[in-house]
Amino acid sequence: MKSRFEQINVFATHSLKGNPLAVVHCQEEDYSTETMQALARWTQLSETVFITPATEGDADYKVRIFTPVEELPFAGHPTLGACHSWLNGRKQAVVHQQSAMGIVEIRQEGNQLFFEAPPLVVQRPFSTVEQQQLIAATGLLPEAITATKVLSNGPVWHCVKVDSVETLLSIRPDYSAMGDLNLGLCSLNPEGDGLVVRALVGVEATEDPVTGSLQAVLAQWLIETGELPEQYHAQQGACVGAEGEITIKKRDEKIYVGGHTTTVISGNITLPTG
Repeated sequence: MKSRFEQINVFATHSLKGNPLAVVHCQEEDYSTETMQALARWTQLSETVFITPATEGDADYKVRIFTPVEELPFAGHPTLGACHSWLNGRKQAVVHQQSAMGIVEIRQEGNQLFFEAPPLVVQRPFSTVEQQQLIAATGLLPEAITATKVLSNGPVWHCVKVDSVETLLSIRPDYSAMGDLNLGLCSLNPEGDGLVVRALVGVEATEDPVTGSLQAVLAQWLIETGELPEQYHAQQGACVGAEGEITIKKRDEKIYVGGHTTTVISGNITLPTG
């Protein structure tokens, strides 16, 4: 069966410097979960999204989000990329996207899209074992680590704040020691008003170029502690050749995560049905 297929660049003004996303437009019954997962494994992008008709009354459409190895309840750059693809050039001030986490609000502001960060469902300290994995996987000296916290708004992130951008960018990860941790590493940016961020995904042994769900939990954590203002910019992806640019805004006690989105590839894809 043929379906509309696009690859969207998310979180960068340069069309080849953000995080790429594969998007397939289909009916709920078109493809099995196994076929969806197989396509995500085949694309080898960090996420592949399937847009289907909404099943909740307030939603404009529904998404299912897959990494090469699993389905996710929520992820940030797929949320914005799917919305960009669904809008297809239209203007709509507020879009309601249905996911396994519920309805996510997305706002169009100028030439950027912003999603409302889902509430945190996990907030806890690192365990002793997780702390040991962190040290082994990154080679960080204990004195270079200024704060840690496990946070989740769907995906679980082991968040680590380090003492400088130089320390952050010098890390050469050992994925064999990381296990299944998702490390969200960050440092305050002395040359700007925000953060520099890296996302190391243990189960896939890869570094994600730009990561909306991680940016959301870091904002929820560090704005609450007073270490960041209620509006700031973040950079991500320098170590993997990306130039991710993320804007964070806090409004009415809600965190919004935004950036630019661009269609890079558009056409059709043929997949087996059932």
